[in-house]
Amino acid sequence: MSKKPSLQSPGTRETKELLKKHPQQGWVELVQKYGNSFVYQGSLATCDPVVVQKLLMNRSHTRKRSAVYKLMARIIPGAPGVLFMDGKEWHQHVQAVMPVFTKAHADAQARTIHETVKGRVQQWPEGQPLRDLFQSIVEVGLRVVLKVGYGLDPDQELAARFGYELMDYKRQTMTATARLDEFGFSWDQLRQIPAFIRERREWRKQVDRLQGLVKQILEERQRNNHHGHDWISLMQKGGFSLAEVTDELNHIYGAFNAIDYAITCGLYELSRQPDWARRIRHELHGVLGSREYPTREDFDRLPDTIHFMKEVFRYYPVAIAVMRRTGEPLPVEGGEWPADQEVLILLQSMHHHPDYWHQPEVFNPDRWSQPMREPQAYIPFLTGPRQCIGRHLAELHFVVTLSAILRYADIQVLDHDVPLLPYLIPRFAEPIPFRIHTLQPYAESKVQ
Repeated sequence: MSKKPSLQSPGTRETKELLKKHPQQGWVELVQKYGNSFVYQGSLATCDPVVVQKLLMNRSHTRKRSAVYKLMARIIPGAPGVLFMDGKEWHQHVQAVMPVFTKAHADAQARTIHETVKGRVQQWPEGQPLRDLFQSIVEVGLRVVLKVGYGLDPDQELAARFGYELMDYKRQTMTATARLDEFGFSWDQLRQIPAFIRERREWRKQVDRLQGLVKQILEERQRNNHHGHDWISLMQKGGFSLAEVTDELNHIYGAFNAIDYAITCGLYELSRQPDWARRIRHELHGVLGSREYPTREDFDRLPDTIHFMKEVFRYYPVAIAVMRRTGEPLPVEGGEWPADQEVLILLQSMHHHPDYWHQPEVFNPDRWSQPMREPQAYIPFLTGPRQCIGRHLAELHFVVTLSAILRYADIQVLDHDVPLLPYLIPRFAEPIPFRIHTLQPYAESKVQ
C-alpha cells in the first residue's frame, strides 16, 4: 500500500484573507509558507513542475474530469461544454468543434481578425476618456469570434442579438454576487445561497433566450441551404440537440473571452511601459513593411512581439488554477497522492515562483531572450492530452489584434492601479479608463 504524503494544510480563513489582500502575489506567499505541494480542504494543491507534468502528461489522469467541473456543469445553466466533459461525450464534442481550432483554419483568419479589430478600434473617439478598456476589447473580440468561430455577420440583427446575449451571459456570471470560483469553501458562502439561486434563475432565462436565437439561426440557414465550416454548422452536422448546441456555443465563447482578458492585460502593460509599445510597433513596421497584418509565418521574425505575448501569458494567466482528478497514485514528495482524488494545479504560483523565475514579480518580456530556469514551469495552455484546443487561434488573435491596434493608435490607460479580483478566473476589479490617440501612418512618418 502506497504511503500518502504528509503535507502541510493551510487554514481556510487565513488563505482567503491572504488572497483577498494580495490577489496575485498571495498565491506565491501561500506556497512559500506551506510548500510547493500542500493539502487544502482535502485536495492536493501543487505548483511543483515535476508533479504537474506527470498529472498533465499521463493519460490515466486525463480520463476522468474533476468532480468540481462536473458539479459546475450541473448547477450553472449554459455551462456544459468540452472543458467540463470526459469520456465519449468529450470526444464527440471535440471532434465536432475542433476543425475551427486547427492551426490551418486559425491561420487563414488573420485578415478577418485584422480588418475586424481595426474597423472597430477606428470607431473609438479620438482623445476622449473611455470608461473601460476591458469592455472595449470584449466588444472587439465578440465581433471577431462571431465571424471566425460562428460564421456570422455581427452587423446583421440576428447575429448581433446572439452576440449580445453571449457577451451579457459571460458578464453576468463574472460579476455575480455568489462567485463559485473562490479558492475553497467557507461557511460564509452559505449566506450567498439565496443570491446564487436568484442569479441562477436569471442565467437560465439568458440561456433560454440564447437557445431561441440559435434556433432562429439554424432555421435561417436551413432556408438558405447554408453549409459552413463554423461551430454552429459543425455542431448541427454532428447531430447534437438544440440544447447541446446552445450550451457548447455559450461555453466556447466563455473560453474565448479569456483571450480578451489577456489582450487587455497586454495593452494595460504597454501603457505602463511605453518603451515596449514603441519597440513592438517598430518591429512590426520593420517586418511587415506595407503589409497590413502579420501571419504565423512572421512569428519567428517578431521576437519582441512574441516575447511580450509570452510574458503576458506568464504574468497574467487566464486561470489562476485548474482542477484535475488522479487516475492512479500520483508521486508527490514524501509519498503518493491516491487515485480518484482532486488536484489543484496552481498556475499563478508556478508562473510567479522565485525558484523558477528571476524577479517574477516584474513584468519583463526580455526574460524570454534567455534560457528558462525551469521550462516546465510555463504552461499557459497546459500540455498533454487535455491541453487547450484553442491555443493556435488564441496566439494568432493576440498578435494580430496587438498589431492592428499598435500600428493604428496609442492606448493610454488612465489608472494603472486597478486591482484584480481574488477568484480562480481573474478579472479586473474595476473599469480601466483609457483614451486613444490615432497615429500617423508609418509610411508618411518615415517621409517626414
